[in-house]
Amino acid sequence: MARPTAIPYSLKFAKTGDKANIVLSNPYCIIRTIGGNRLEVPRYFDGEQLADTYTPYHFPTPKQEFTPRNVVIFVIESMSAENSAFLAPDLYDGSEQRGYTPFLDSLMQNGYAFRRMYSNGKRSIQALPSIWGSIPSLVKPFMLMPQSLGESRPLPALLRDKGYSTAFFCGSERGSMGFDAYAVSAGFERCLSKEDYERAHGHNDFDGYWGIWDDKFLSFMGESIDRLTQPFLASIFTTFSHHPFVTPAEWKARLPKGDTPMQPCAAYLDGAIENFFAENRDKEWFDKTIFVFVADHVSCEHYAERTNLSPGDFHIIGLLYTPDKSLQGVCDESVSQIDIMPTLLGILNYDAPYFAYGRDVFNSDSKPMTIVYDNGEYKVFTARHIHIFSEGTVHEIYEISDISRTNNLLESEYDPNVEMAIKAFVQQYYEHAERKSYIVPEQR
Repeated sequence: MARPTAIPYSLKFAKTGDKANIVLSNPYCIIRTIGGNRLEVPRYFDGEQLADTYTPYHFPTPKQEFTPRNVVIFVIESMSAENSAFLAPDLYDGSEQRGYTPFLDSLMQNGYAFRRMYSNGKRSIQALPSIWGSIPSLVKPFMLMPQSLGESRPLPALLRDKGYSTAFFCGSERGSMGFDAYAVSAGFERCLSKEDYERAHGHNDFDGYWGIWDDKFLSFMGESIDRLTQPFLASIFTTFSHHPFVTPAEWKARLPKGDTPMQPCAAYLDGAIENFFAENRDKEWFDKTIFVFVADHVSCEHYAERTNLSPGDFHIIGLLYTPDKSLQGVCDESVSQIDIMPTLLGILNYDAPYFAYGRDVFNSDSKPMTIVYDNGEYKVFTARHIHIFSEGTVHEIYEISDISRTNNLLESEYDPNVEMAIKAFVQQYYEHAERKSYIVPEQR
């Protein structure tokens, strides 16, 4: 899972962007940025109108005091919504196989499920800034932009300020995909990887491709959480559910065969998460914890035709679960990864200003919509429609169900307020990137 070193990888050696600049050398920066890192900032609105239309500055006013509950965030590799019978029941009508995520489905039925959760990108490297920092990737992956070295206060940093201990887990080798570098900059105090697992449990659980088998590494995460001081924020990026789609030999007899290479892997990961719950549900910290499950992106192996086209190619599993049943229900609004951080802060009654491009699902008056960048254009998912935006205008509108794009509803469904919201979102994104500033001024 290694990739060529990018400028933000310097955060592995320096915890803040200003200090990272000291690590970097001028020749290296010239080589990495030549010809491809100039930002083109659209100027649709003046400053006052822009802020009135859309702002990433949040000023929460909770009705209760800050509630320091533990948080565990599972970032699940390639877990498309199509794997879930709860999210896609029509795909499994009349089938003996009722989806490939029965345990996650049971959590959705007893927790708070996002029926229309979308990823903010199609690559793993785009997921973590979206989930932890509410900063999406548009034209380029945010983690690979030199502008990502700007000052920011993602969820781990905000909760550390409130006395949380923080830890990030990933069963691949240290340094894979630059995840640990970003995790450190985001505010995680510890990053535990394949090497840490093997120091504790030996070298027999490496799959030979990507990292430690997920069921084994999830058990290790449970052991490590036991040693964290409460309240804590722990997050894991699971390792499997993608090419070459392997599963442990001892699991093969219990896994469904599936119609795609991905489906047995989805069932394996679902079983590994079920094991994690069984191993930890009687521990003192468990009932005090908010569990978040969200995929990084849709799998490259598609089962349903609609997963080949938008919004299906961004439609992922997403849910919140609390053992005390304090969060229950189903959200049918358009929601994306960047909404997770604001929503969690709202649940915790976070009471300080913060920067986020997403919205608090439970405490926001803004119109729900998801904006993604794909193949040279912005695709915007609202309650009923997909809006296609490029070159400063919405030029196509389709019903969500019209996956073949046969009926352009531009003349009948055009909404200038939607177009204004898209323009303001894009302009705010690039203006802040240009300034390398992802904080509310009060946070300085």
